[in-house]
Amino acid sequence: MKIVDVKGMKCPMPLIETKKALKEIEAGETLKILIDNETSVKNVTHFLKDNSFPVEQVKNGDVYELVVNRTGDDSFETVDEVAYCEAPAQKDNSYEVVYAKDRIGEGSEELGNALVGAMLHSIKAMETLPTKIIFMNSGINLVTKGSLVLPQLKDLEAKGVGIITCGTCLDYFGKMDELEVGRVSNMHEIMESMLAVGKVINI
Repeated sequence: MKIVDVKGMKCPMPLIETKKALKEIEAGETLKILIDNETSVKNVTHFLKDNSFPVEQVKNGDVYELVVNRTGDDSFETVDEVAYCEAPAQKDNSYEVVYAKDRIGEGSEELGNALVGAMLHSIKAMETLPTKIIFMNSGINLVTKGSLVLPQLKDLEAKGVGIITCGTCLDYFGKMDELEVGRVSNMHEIMESMLAVGKVINI
């Protein structure tokens, strides 16, 4: 049994030494790899399984022992070790909510208005809050005088959620002086803002 001690080494060195050792032993022989960090264990194990090498793992104290049976397939020699060391891309959980009208759905206006309040209440309870809530077209009625959801929006703003409203829309409806929460924005900023997050939810 050949033993490769890669304790103290960081990726890609454990993988490089593992590949080197696999090339030096014959098919049917066994290789033992000694590793002392979980990241390298995961990377080396991933490499071995991807290349159809049977592997067993045992932990002795702070040291992991990977025991590998050498198969006859040499395709592993062309594998890029660095590719196994690349951290997976982190999922972007950021999002924005766009209200392009002052109710949710079609049909009953009363129900549509009630659903707006229910959704904002649900958003407040979410573990991940939206980066911004954007109001356009008739959606501006939700942030101007007389809106029944102003308390929820002010609470969200206090929690750090940006509340921005289309200035052109406010001007069109003659409500520029009636904005009660958040600030006036423009289409350029709104577009840049939507492009900067992981997801945009359109209402």
